[in-house]
Amino acid sequence: MVSSFSLVTRTTAPIEELFDISLSIHEHVASMDQSRERAIGGVTEGAITLGESVTWRARHFGIWFTMTSLITCLDRPERFVDEQVRGPFRSFRHEHSFTREGETSVMVDSLTIGSPVFGKLAERLVLVPYLRRLIRQRNHHLLAALNAAPGTEPQSFIWPVDETSAFRRSETTALIGHGVETWERASRDVLQWKVKTRSGFTVDDPQRVSPATRLTITARVFGIIVREPVHVATVIETASRVGFSYRTLPGHPVSGEEAFIVHRDGDDVFLTIRSLTAPASKQPWRALYPFLRIAQIVALRRYLRALH
Repeated sequence: MVSSFSLVTRTTAPIEELFDISLSIHEHVASMDQSRERAIGGVTEGAITLGESVTWRARHFGIWFTMTSLITCLDRPERFVDEQVRGPFRSFRHEHSFTREGETSVMVDSLTIGSPVFGKLAERLVLVPYLRRLIRQRNHHLLAALNAAPGTEPQSFIWPVDETSAFRRSETTALIGHGVETWERASRDVLQWKVKTRSGFTVDDPQRVSPATRLTITARVFGIIVREPVHVATVIETASRVGFSYRTLPGHPVSGEEAFIVHRDGDDVFLTIRSLTAPASKQPWRALYPFLRIAQIVALRRYLRALH
């Protein structure tokens, strides 16, 4: 018995660049940091191509596995296939296909797997969701490496849903007041980090937000002081929309992006909080992720009251 599934990823990145980076040994290893995956045989650096193989060693479900994959088909930039020739699966075939839809590049990962351990039901309930999450994580990393990863898009009134993302998506909006005075105060405060500082956080450089700034936010979670290195990604200032987003840096308790946006509709002034969140790759934060999610929910409630 085998199980099959597909995962579709859409991006504005050029299809040729997306195809090429999908064959990169370095980028694949970087995307699998949490499983400590390494290339230990065959092609271990650069890009793999038709007829070449690579042997991977990684830790999954607390167990170390070794698998050798061979590129059995390659037609740039439309399709390539890697198949297990030696390893833990009864069978493993991963087809990567690439097409264009207007200005959008579409990448489809199609997997067919046969496990020697899991039965059909367990494959569907355990193995398939696990592999699907790994592929989403890998694809997000590839898009980030191409500067094409989806973010919180604070400049956009409508935030499109990305069903292929490995990140937990959250968007919450609250009315904070009415009138020009409220708008001017809130739009000024949001760019001075007031949503964070009035919610109990400390910002080591609480000057006006500016793009590409790196700084550290300090929080207290369950009585423990936590330092959160971040990078300001986007700053927006228009007549009806003001705000910014920041991305987490290595050492942050979680991985992802957060945005704080003040906007108005007629006389009403709103605050919108958007976030993309996933577990950090390093311990102990990865193990503590469920508790950090609770802390994130508590912080969100404080954020929504911060600019009243």
